[in-house]
Order: sequence, then structure tokens, then C-alpha cells
Amino acid sequence: MLNIEVQLCGFVFDLILIFFISRHECVGLKSEKIFRQCLVIFTACVFLDISSIVAVEYAYALPAFVVEAVCKLYLVSLVTSTYFAFAYTYNTVFHLRENSTFKTAVLTMGIVGSVLILLTPIYYYNKDRTTYTYGPSVVITYIFSFIFILSTLITTFMYGKLMNMHRRKAIRSWMSIEIAAALVQLLAPYARLVGFGSALGLFILYSELENPEVYLDRVAGCFSFDTFAMYLRQEYEKFRNFSTIIICNDVDIKRSDEEQKRIIVEISEYLNSFGLAKLFRLSDNDFALVYDKGQQDMNGIESAVNLDVIRERFKSKWGEDSVLNTKFLLVPDGHIVSNAEEFIEVYERNRFKFEKGEDMRILDETAGQDIKEFREMVIEIRDALQTDRVEVFYQPIYSIETGKFVSAEALARIRGNDGKLIMPGRFIPVAEESGLIEAIGERVFSKTCKCIKENNLKMKGVDYVEVNLSVAQCENPTLSSTYDEIMRLEEVHPKEINLEITESSTLNQRHILLDNMQRLMNMGCGFSLDDFGTGESNLNYIVDMPVNIVKFDRSMVQEYFTNKRAEIVMRATVGMIKDLGLKIVAEGVETEEQVEGIKQLGIDYIQGYYYSKPLSKNDFIKFIETKNAS
Repeated sequence: MLNIEVQLCGFVFDLILIFFISRHECVGLKSEKIFRQCLVIFTACVFLDISSIVAVEYAYALPAFVVEAVCKLYLVSLVTSTYFAFAYTYNTVFHLRENSTFKTAVLTMGIVGSVLILLTPIYYYNKDRTTYTYGPSVVITYIFSFIFILSTLITTFMYGKLMNMHRRKAIRSWMSIEIAAALVQLLAPYARLVGFGSALGLFILYSELENPEVYLDRVAGCFSFDTFAMYLRQEYEKFRNFSTIIICNDVDIKRSDEEQKRIIVEISEYLNSFGLAKLFRLSDNDFALVYDKGQQDMNGIESAVNLDVIRERFKSKWGEDSVLNTKFLLVPDGHIVSNAEEFIEVYERNRFKFEKGEDMRILDETAGQDIKEFREMVIEIRDALQTDRVEVFYQPIYSIETGKFVSAEALARIRGNDGKLIMPGRFIPVAEESGLIEAIGERVFSKTCKCIKENNLKMKGVDYVEVNLSVAQCENPTLSSTYDEIMRLEEVHPKEINLEITESSTLNQRHILLDNMQRLMNMGCGFSLDDFGTGESNLNYIVDMPVNIVKFDRSMVQEYFTNKRAEIVMRATVGMIKDLGLKIVAEGVETEEQVEGIKQLGIDYIQGYYYSKPLSKNDFIKFIETKNAS
């Protein structure tokens, strides 16, 4: 009876892995491809191990060169399998993977080992149930296999920080089993464990890293967002051309959990029918079809044609009876940016930038340039905060009642390294999106308090200074305590501060804002409602919010002088606000005619270029001292 039971177990083990892997679509990741190659090579190695035992067992009936050839092919497959194990490992390290000289040297070493095995003598022993080979060919096999296994282990230690923890551990476990099996077989040749050991190691690798299920989204059944990021990184590393359709659905489809899952699965199955593209489920309920076939102009055309079909389908119902509010992003050329992270940024930024009535947007080089400018501005803002290049400018506010400049609005500016000012229109949106707006707001507030104290603005006729609050600050539960601490540190009375809030649809934690407002008002701070008259403003907000002052936006003021219907609306609005006992500031007043019109309207304060543009701290102090002295 042949001693092949253990090898047969390993062979069946490998066949089962091949079966399960073949049932899933391949993402196309390099590690995934090499693992599949490893699995085929190791399976062939076990098969050749079994074949060599059979050949030796029946050597009396077979030509000598056939027995020798089968045995040597088995030894070559051993070296080849350990070579692929090393290749699988070093391919996780970018600079090794991209180093053609290194890869050529490793491949050459594998070829040299295989040639030496084929050229050197081999002998075999067969008695009872003990069958094994020995001689120079076997020694060379052990030497080269050990070199590749040792190189694999060394790579996991030298470049361990470039691998995730699970990959390091899985590869080390795999190689440890290989070494243990080889040592046992070397010391006890009748124990044919190498084939089974390799199968066990591959199973560990499959379980930890290469199970196709880890690449899938559990609900949709297509590839996941993490897989999307890995796939894009590989595309950029290989400089491959690809185009992408991104289907942007609402974060909440507003159905029961069961119905939402049904819709997601239905969408996934429909989109998966476009067989020449890979389907990924992105954040929330978004999907992406990535085309990576042939020349860029061809897959770009294909994705554009498919997009028309997909858009038409999404006009129909999904699930039981759901018509989705779906938007589409088309990226004809993925190389509008230079890496995967920038591509994902382009997607995440643009999915929220659809204009009213817009359902599709084509992203080209402009979107890529926008990301680069965004990143540069983030760096600029961080550096400005670190090097104290955030400045505060002040725009005076004129009181119609007293004829004096009784307040001012504090406005953030950044002084570039070249000495030029960066206007808020450039850095404020970036600061809001990047989360740096709170740091800027706190810095502006601190400098404003310092200015009030150091220049004794109260004695110069300035009753208070208005400071803007961002949405992020409004939603921060620590806002009131932080600002209280700053006012105490700078010895500024809260009555000398008026905080401006803007009605915003993006404010999610309104109760936090109200709590902050109440605590700051209890200290003595006042509040203004800024930008009244823009698209989102309404009188209910004035009723609900405990503000003292309402600031009419520049666009509303300008419309008052050019549009008769706007004039009627503004007069009525002023009357209602005054009846509520609130003060009104008119922003953006630019001419003497407008000043007179605003005075007749009954508005309390005027802010605009007619009196002054925003001024640096020193210029503002001079302005106030001069104007309020007369």
C-alpha cells in the first residue's frame, strides 16, 4: 500500500480551496492573483509528490528516465512553490514590487535552482511504506527552498510596518508550518508532511487574507469600499487607464431596514449585469462601476453609453414602490488625479455639490485641480495657524441713531508667506470642509478679545464687536466654556461681544447651539442672525432663535433699491422685526443714495463700503479714533 494518505489529504484540501475561490469574481488585485498562482503551484506540487511516490513504487515497470523525471519535477515544483511564496510576500512592499532588478534577481535564482536540480543526480529509496528521494538534487532543493522561505520570513520583519498585522502573522504562520513539515520529513523521510503542510499554510492565508468574501460588501454582494480603495491604488501604480460611473443615492432611502436592503440588493444585481465593469458599493448607498478594458477612449465611450442606460433605469421604481433621488458622476479618465486617495476625495466632495435640478456631473481635470488646490489650502491654513498668520480685520458699523461707529464685525484673513492677504472666499470653505474652521474661529475670537482690551474700544465708542460662529462651532458642546475662558483670560466683559450665527440647513445639532447660546447670553453676550435675506432665511428662524440683532444680507439690500417687489417685502419684514423688539443691520451699503434710503426705512445700523472696507487692526483703531472724535 502506498504511503500517500497525508499527501492526498493535502491535495483534496487544495482542490476545495480552488473550488471556493473559483466561485467568486476576481477583483484583480496583485496579491489576489499571486495567491491564486500559489494555490495552483502548491496543488501541482502535492500532485507531483504523489506521482513521484507512485513512480518510485513502480520503478520496476517504468523506464528509469520517467521515474527520474517525475521525481525531479516534484523537486522543481517545491522550489517553485517557495519562490511564489516569497513573491506573494514581497509584492506587498511597493518599492520591492516595483524594483525590476530585484524581481529579476529573485526569478533568476529560482531558475538556477531548478536547472541545478535537473542536472544533478537523484536517488530514491523504497522499502515497505517508506519511499523517499535523496542525493545532490534533493540537497539543492532543500537549500534553495530554505533560502526562499527564510527570505519570506525576513521580509515580514524588515518591512513589517508596511504590511498590516494580519498579513504579517498569516505569512509567518504559513512559513513556520512549511519549515516544520520540511524538518520532520528531513529527519523522518517516511513522514511525507511537506504537501500537507503547504496546504495547511495556504488555508491559513485563505482564512486570514485571501478569502474572496473579505472583498465583498455583505449586503450588496458586490465589492466593498475598502476593496475599491485597494483596486484604485493598484490602477494608479500600474498607470492603467480606467473610467468610472458613480451612482450617488440618498444616505437614507427612508424605508424600513428590510426594504432598504431589498433595494440595495436589487440595484447591485442590476449594475452587476454590466459585465465589462467591476462593481463596488461605496459609502452608504452609493455604487461605482469601474471600466478597465482596452484603450482609454474605448472604455470611456463604453461607460458613457452605459450611463445613459443606467440613468433611464433609475427613473423607474426599485423594491416595492421606491423612486430614488439618484445623482450620477461620470469620470471618463481616472487620471484627472494622481492617486487613489485624491480620486476618493473627488468623489466625496462632488457627491454633495449637485446644483438644484442637476442629476449628472462629468468630472474632468478641473475636479482634479480643485482637489490639489484644496490640499494646498489645507496646508496653508495649518501653517498659518501654527505660525500665527491668521489676522483679524474689522469692518466698522454705523449707528443711525447716534451718528457714531458703535460696533464692528471681526473678519478672518490669512497673511500668505509672500505677505499678500488670502481672502475668506478662498480659505473659509476649505476650512469648513477640512474641520479647521473651529481653530480659525477660536483664534479670531481670542485676537478680537485682545484687541478690545488692549485698545480700550469701549472708551472709543465701540460698544461691542461682532464675531462669526461657524456651524461646526455651534455644534460643539464646549463652545460656551471655551469662549468664557478666553474672555476671562483677556479680561473682556461678555457685553462687549456679539456673536453672529447663520441659519443653515447643515446644522444637525440645533439643541447644542441653543444650549451654547443660552449659557453665553447668561454671561452677557449678545447674538445676531447673519445673512438674513439669503436663500435659507425665514422669519420662523428669527422667532425661534434668541437673537438681539438681524443682519440683512448685501443681496437683500441691493434688491431693495432695484426691485419694486423686493422693496415691498423688505419694508414689511422690517416692520415685523421691529415689532419683535430687535435691531437691524443693513450690510453691503455702498452709496450715499443707499444710506439715505436705509435711514428712511427705519433700520438701526449700516455696514458697508460707503463708510469703510474691512480694516487691519491698526487702521481700524485710527478710523474709530478719527470718526468718533468729531
